[in-house]
Amino acid sequence: MENEKMEIENVEIVQAAPKISAIEQMERAAIDIQIATAHQYPRSIAEFNRRAKELVSADAETAESCIYRRPVGKDKSGKVVFATGESIRLAEIVASCYGNLRVQGMITEMTPQYVKAVGIAHDLENNYAAKAEVVESAAYKDGQPYDERMRIVVAKAAQKKAIRDAIFAVVPKSLCKGIIAEAQKIISGAEKPLEERRQAVAQWISKLSIDPKRVFAAIGVNGFEEIGPDELESLTGIRTALKDGDITLDEAFPPLEIAMGVKAVLDKLKKDGNTGEERRRNGKL
Repeated sequence: MENEKMEIENVEIVQAAPKISAIEQMERAAIDIQIATAHQYPRSIAEFNRRAKELVSADAETAESCIYRRPVGKDKSGKVVFATGESIRLAEIVASCYGNLRVQGMITEMTPQYVKAVGIAHDLENNYAAKAEVVESAAYKDGQPYDERMRIVVAKAAQKKAIRDAIFAVVPKSLCKGIIAEAQKIISGAEKPLEERRQAVAQWISKLSIDPKRVFAAIGVNGFEEIGPDELESLTGIRTALKDGDITLDEAFPPLEIAMGVKAVLDKLKKDGNTGEERRRNGKL
């Protein structure tokens, strides 16, 4: 009995290694193959720049979609301040031309109030990976949640933004400066007459179905005749931000009473003789 007891006490318990599913095994094997291929065919930075510049300059529409601008507030003088960034379209071009890059995006959480997405980029050649998380509101300002269809739209936009952020966390920004400059050169449209570009802007604004004065107030001009190259570039970036869902129309071009302040609007109306009191006095009501 004593020997049996000793044998039991000396029994070593070995835990079985966690099982790896067939899908995980296939994914690991695929990554290993991709890494081996990346080492066998390393990227050329010169070729990356050439191909990316060629794509962003393919036409004006592509170049315009590469840069976005969104209003972030006003400076001390009351002029709207814009933040400029690389768009989802540019990230797609950079990723495809950079090569040996594995990207993935997934929606990790959806609630009536917000949507959360994660983007992952893995440089197979340098074995460097980065993850980016994006949280987008799924409710109106009054707290009322979006309907299911709108939440799906927001979720897809959040997923794309997360992938974009992950790509630019892996691909050095210093390598993208020349590509961005190439896009901006096309956007500036120096080869087109200014008046022609103003007319194109006027047509775009008319499709927005808003008062053009909201646009003028946002970019700090009094009319189409004051729109110059800098304002045109800002409007191009805003249009891209609207397409990508980075901002809403009211955020880009706030209603006049918000953009100028109620008092400023009333003062302007009074100065122009357009208030109700002035119009009644002049017999126009």
